[in-house]
Amino acid sequence: MIEISVVVPVYNVEKYLKKCVDSILAQSFSNFELWLIDDGSTDRCGEMCDEYEKKDSRIHVIHKKNGGLSEARNTALDRIQGRYVFFVDSDDWVSQDALKIMYSVALRTKARVVMGGMAIVDENGEITEIKRINQKKEVLGKDEMLSTLIQPNACNKLYDSSLFKELRYPVGRLYEDVFVYHRILNQIDYMAVIEEVTYYYLKRKSSIMNMEYNIRFTDIVDAVYDRALWLDSIGKNKLANETKLFVYSQVAVAFAHLDRNIPDHKARLNEIMQIYRECYPALMKDKSISRKQKIRIVILNRIPCLHNLLWGKRMPINLGE
Repeated sequence: MIEISVVVPVYNVEKYLKKCVDSILAQSFSNFELWLIDDGSTDRCGEMCDEYEKKDSRIHVIHKKNGGLSEARNTALDRIQGRYVFFVDSDDWVSQDALKIMYSVALRTKARVVMGGMAIVDENGEITEIKRINQKKEVLGKDEMLSTLIQPNACNKLYDSSLFKELRYPVGRLYEDVFVYHRILNQIDYMAVIEEVTYYYLKRKSSIMNMEYNIRFTDIVDAVYDRALWLDSIGKNKLANETKLFVYSQVAVAFAHLDRNIPDHKARLNEIMQIYRECYPALMKDKSISRKQKIRIVILNRIPCLHNLLWGKRMPINLGE
């Protein structure tokens, strides 16, 4: 039986693909299959994937029309055979013992999700940040594992494949990991975390999150609001309100960046304003939110253009900022 299915969506990363795939093939753990999903690459990535497939029987390649990261992952999820699944983005890489460490923790703790440490690396190869969950325990219970919501990334975790039996990534949306992660947590009673860095995330200047703001960035509003509704449903109202406060900031960002004179922009702004107004009563009732902050909340609700005039684009764009 195959123990781990490693899934790598590939799209126009010719410069980075070799380091990524070689780091997987160099694993000290060998009982895995590797799915390379060529998502309509227009550079040499497709050929490189085929060359790897010829050299190692564990590698499976699928060439498909470009459909985005979510669709590529879903394509693999429909075919994987491993007991566990591990996602790697094609410009990132993993430590030599990543699979061995995470697999051994999964077996020992019987956790269906194991989360490793993640190093953020710049294009000069320098580590700029190491992301870990600040818990002194290896196993996090139902409430404790909510602390991992700040790191919803798919790629630094080993998952029991059965968690994706009826779950897929939203096609055509940004922030696909934010949409999905709380739905994974909803299926488990505990998870395991390890401090050791197992995953290296390359932060490229050309990445989607470093692009100029556009209408697709508003997907974060839907993703975070969905998380807030889930938190409310499990009785975590304080965390839900913190999440709704982030909805406020993202709606403010959208109103500051998008042009209401463009029909698509106007329609989308109306949609996310409706979401914000669903959050509004809870935010106004929350005694932990300062009076100064509530003034901002009220102004965005009633006069978005005044909010722009007073605070403009000085709001966080990405989740966690």
